[in-house]
Amino acid sequence: MRKIRIPLCTTLFFLCFSVCAMAQENKWFKKVRKAQATLITYDADGQMLRSTNAFFVGRDGVLLTDYASLRDAARVVVLDEKGHEYAATKVIGANALYDVASLRVPASKVEGLTLAAAPAAKGETAFIMPYLSNKSGVTTAVQIENVAPFGEKYAYYTLPTAVSEKFLSCPLMNAQGELLGLVQLSAKANDGKSYAIAADYAMSLRANALSATNADYRELKLRKELPDDASQAASYIYLIGTRDTASYLAYVDDYIERFPAELNGYTMKAEMLAAQDRFSEAEEAWTAAAKNCASATDELYYSRARTIFGAAQRGSNTLPATWTLEQALAETEAALAVQTQPVYTALQGHILYAMQRYADACLRFQEVTHTNMRSAEYFLYAAQCQQMLGDTLSVLALQDSAVACYTKPYVAEAAPALLMRSQTLLSLNRYREAVMDLMEYEHLRPTEVNANFYYLREQAEMHCRMFQQALSDIERAVRLEPKEPLYQAELASVHFRFKQIDEAIIAARQAIALAPTFADAHRILGICLREQGKKAEAQAALQKAADLGDEMAKGLLEK
Repeated sequence: MRKIRIPLCTTLFFLCFSVCAMAQENKWFKKVRKAQATLITYDADGQMLRSTNAFFVGRDGVLLTDYASLRDAARVVVLDEKGHEYAATKVIGANALYDVASLRVPASKVEGLTLAAAPAAKGETAFIMPYLSNKSGVTTAVQIENVAPFGEKYAYYTLPTAVSEKFLSCPLMNAQGELLGLVQLSAKANDGKSYAIAADYAMSLRANALSATNADYRELKLRKELPDDASQAASYIYLIGTRDTASYLAYVDDYIERFPAELNGYTMKAEMLAAQDRFSEAEEAWTAAAKNCASATDELYYSRARTIFGAAQRGSNTLPATWTLEQALAETEAALAVQTQPVYTALQGHILYAMQRYADACLRFQEVTHTNMRSAEYFLYAAQCQQMLGDTLSVLALQDSAVACYTKPYVAEAAPALLMRSQTLLSLNRYREAVMDLMEYEHLRPTEVNANFYYLREQAEMHCRMFQQALSDIERAVRLEPKEPLYQAELASVHFRFKQIDEAIIAARQAIALAPTFADAHRILGICLREQGKKAEAQAALQKAADLGDEMAKGLLEK
């Protein structure tokens, strides 16, 4: 067998480099090794998904790893260098694009790695730590081939050596034993290189309020660590929604633990528990709030009032005897005694309306219109109270005020006020004004109008002799609901007004085909046939209408 001769100078170079590398390792290798961990993920059924590398940074139980390994994970187990097992509790930060994530692990005794004070430079020697199951105790020394900046101050390193998948998320260290980044594999086959993303970038990732809608965070099933700011944390919980009750309450408990002096956590918890008919637990949450948030008593009264009002309206077999509309009203009065807020007054209005105290409710809603919460909504609430009291002119005045909250050209939000005012105008026989409001409504909400809308507007148009518009509207109603005999009969009536007798007869016969006992349709058919001189057929149609109880048809037969 032929021997391969290696030049003495080359042998000496490798020997010197290895000795140098081992000299560096002797200083910090064992310390770094203690911060390394193996991360194992499981699905909701307890089946193992995958295993990957991870490592601790600092002394707060922060663990860095790759994002991809956390996908579909319902539970994460972390094994440190000594085989101690920990459960990762929450995701601190995540970014799928850069394939990096940070987790919170209750491992306060584990001393993590120290971040490098500055990024490494191109050409600088760095060291890839071996994965935990690799017992060789030898790092892979590499010279950094390229440093690509990204973000504000972070580095993405290109390494000249390809490593196996087992090295994914192993630490990349500098010569001083400081952490530079997490090792990543090349996306290209046979690339011959590996990469590392800056560890300080991974450490900078933190959830904020909008992370609740961020796909990177939503895709991970693990619970997320709340933002550091209380208002951001409250917004985050609001945005995740309440459909998953257990998850929602877990986040609320996290909030209370992190911000024990903030009322939001207790009220969110109490309101959710009350929605589940867990009334005694809701009371316990409010009691804790009173103990820990003494400066926010009016908000606490408001939370109680709103929740008791909602529960009393909804009803429940387990509803406490004290959870009544009267108690809800008393809670709003207590809140207003501490601080006058229009939102408290508005809630009082709703409670009084539910108690059928319409005059008092109207006064509360009108009070709100004199505050910074002035809006069309509260004028309309007051108008509804007056409608229950039977004062139509007061109703119209309040609806006018509601519409006056908007300026022309109207925005879509003005549509409800215009529609309600049109109904009041119709009841006062002010048809032309009603038609104008209905036209504005159709313009603002074209997808929300239906056949009945066009029928009602046609009726108003007929009263103010807007015959062409009336014909157009009743035709729309028929197109939308061709099997409604009322609309067919009305179409026949309008055609008759236009002396379009043939069209009127067709529509009347269609109405009769749909509803043979519809007296109006027989009467209209009889009138149209009489107009054509078909006396026998006309008399038969009118007689049918009379037999069905139509008094007008009886009068026509007598003539």
